[in-house]
Amino acid sequence: MIREIAIYGAGGLGSEMALQIEQHNEKNLQWKLIGYFDDHRQAENVDGIPLLGGIHQLNAKANPLALLLAIADPVVRFRIFKSINNPNVNFPVFVHPSSHPGSRSNKIERGTILTAGSILTTGVTLGEFVFINLHTTIGHNVRIGNFTSLMPSVNISGNVTIGEGVLIGTGATVLQGLSIGDHAVIGAGAVVTKSVVAGKKVVGIPAREV
Repeated sequence: MIREIAIYGAGGLGSEMALQIEQHNEKNLQWKLIGYFDDHRQAENVDGIPLLGGIHQLNAKANPLALLLAIADPVVRFRIFKSINNPNVNFPVFVHPSSHPGSRSNKIERGTILTAGSILTTGVTLGEFVFINLHTTIGHNVRIGNFTSLMPSVNISGNVTIGEGVLIGTGATVLQGLSIGDHAVIGAGAVVTKSVVAGKKVVGIPAREV
């Protein structure tokens, strides 16, 4: 059954998600992309894909619609989610065909996106609206909280716990057995060798608090 799907966010990440939906359909025809929603764009279309309006228009949709939130910033993604009150809108788990979701026992909650080349192993739990970007690896027994974003080529070792609303920058590494508190920020390329307290930002090799 082919389902209608839209993307909230018509920027670069939204364009990447449109491409990944196209690639998904080449392997398994499942989605019909009807367009973007975005409150900060006024064009009629983006690269030929219709722009359908903003939150107001989304909340007025009368038919069932799957929606992907193509927003990298966890805070903004959460704010957009809270502004959607249309019961016809649902948030599927999206798994790119070149990603590896790992063991059948892994738990992946609604709205979570696994993009191309991402790899999960076993014992992994991903909360709601987690965004796993290109070529990220997640080791065994990792728990990641709601609305957390992992940017491209992040490496998470085994037995790591990551809280809610965390942002981990491109190419960062988190070593085994550590914890990252809610709403922490890990800078691009950082190597995290010690647990990070909630709300803190760390950068560098080894990662140190800013």
